Amino acid sequence: MKTLLSAVNPLQRHQRQKLDASQVQNNAGGFVYALSDASRLTRFLVLGTEGGTFYAGAKAHTVQATDFVRDLVQRDAALALRLTLEVARAGRAPKPDPALLVLALIAKTAPNVADRQAAWNALPELARTGTMLLHFLAFTRALGGWGRLTRRGVANVYETLSVEKLALWAVKYKSRDGWAQADALRLAHPKTADPIRNAVLKFMVSGELKVKGDKIEGDKMEGDRVDSDTAPALRVIEGHVLAQSATSDAEAAALMLEYGLPMEGVPTHLRGAEVYRAATQTGGLTWLLRNLGNLSRVGVLTVNDRALIDALIARLTDPAALKRGRIHPLDALKARLVYSAGQGVRGSGTWLPVPRIVDALEDAFYTSFGAVQPAGTRHLLALDISGSMTGGQVAGVPNLTPNMAAAAMSMLALRSEPEALTMGFADQFRALGITPRDTLEAAMKKAQSASFGATDCAQPMLWAAGAGVDVDTFVIYTDNETWAGQVHPKVALDRYRQKTGTAARLIVVGLTATEFSIADPQRSDMLDVVGFDTAAPTLMSAFARGEV
Repeated sequence: MKTLLSAVNPLQRHQRQKLDASQVQNNAGGFVYALSDASRLTRFLVLGTEGGTFYAGAKAHTVQATDFVRDLVQRDAALALRLTLEVARAGRAPKPDPALLVLALIAKTAPNVADRQAAWNALPELARTGTMLLHFLAFTRALGGWGRLTRRGVANVYETLSVEKLALWAVKYKSRDGWAQADALRLAHPKTADPIRNAVLKFMVSGELKVKGDKIEGDKMEGDRVDSDTAPALRVIEGHVLAQSATSDAEAAALMLEYGLPMEGVPTHLRGAEVYRAATQTGGLTWLLRNLGNLSRVGVLTVNDRALIDALIARLTDPAALKRGRIHPLDALKARLVYSAGQGVRGSGTWLPVPRIVDALEDAFYTSFGAVQPAGTRHLLALDISGSMTGGQVAGVPNLTPNMAAAAMSMLALRSEPEALTMGFADQFRALGITPRDTLEAAMKKAQSASFGATDCAQPMLWAAGAGVDVDTFVIYTDNETWAGQVHPKVALDRYRQKTGTAARLIVVGLTATEFSIADPQRSDMLDVVGFDTAAPTLMSAFARGEV
């Protein structure tokens, strides 16, 4: 009887049956909706594929995603480039590699020469660091040789980058991924009439610093000092060369402070406590987030050094500094997870975390999303804690499973919305005990410890209807691998709206870079966003208010 009824009445169909012709089958066997090209590419750009999912390992997940990107570049390279630039310019993604891969695919494989040229023109903007450029070159090497467009495109980066940044690249980013800056320069042959830029480029290739017709001469400097009034951009290189002859970490640290030298410019054997202390002043916020554990491990960052703690907290919690440093919420979350654990991800090195620094990292997580206006609607924050949410890593962050990521991102809404309730679901709905006063760690542990069962993304709406709970905005944090429910999520939403008379809306927060969503793209009361996209909270708030 049930089988016959579901055949004639779509509203009675199980999630493993198609509700309408536009649905596709997800990895779990349930039927959901396919993302548009733009939405799927945005998921890839923000979440990447590193770490895989419950249903696909990192390699298989990457193949699926890159096959899609390859196909999109052939069909609509202009769309791919526009979205890539939008995400990169706004700092919406935690890692640059997905954007660099898309750019490389456009630059090397787009059918239209104009699209390929546009990608090369965008390279200086996307390759903001030497590491990013070398990663990009590793991608392009896998896609073809060094033709005219490639040579000119790479040369353009070295010809247009500010001399100050170029000098920093010469010291800080010498080689990555089997590529050295010297290799790229030998192949690209950049040309410049600027003697200072030329001196930096020659140093990157040969290790020698000379400026013809100026005061700067000598083989590897031979101890000569650069006149900072004549060539201030070269001071960081001079400091780097002098550091090679330093005999103690104290001497190297003094050179760092005098010349603004990053720690990478100091020989490895001299990177002791004094060098780490100097690096807290010469290093950027990204370096700081990655090295808080090392600072405590070598005895620089301790609970007794109030002055240093105050200085670091001021940097970590400064909204302008976080924005200027392009710190993504996942950068702060990863730093908090690693630092508070008291040991490295690979077990190398241990330290005693400073509680105030842990709290500052928590604040940095929320601050780096930017100011978000609360929607002021009644929110039900539903965390998918089914079995599939326990596999893989979100955006390649070690040990950050999708269920933990769901809890972390939901805390932003829970703390900002005046009427919000957090619950968890698999094939049932249950309370998780997460409150606005929970730390990120506490919320993630509650979600992780409660994980259970099969996936039914209709549960939030079914529970609210059965329990008589008033909800204006359902927010479901999920991998969209629903399959176990007797009704489809959008049918459950319609039933809730009919029963309560409330024009409830559904927001789906996708936490894996698959092509699936439970949100029907044809419905104006449903919205799909990418988890940890820094643009998502503002969009979600506007949608909940009915402005989108």
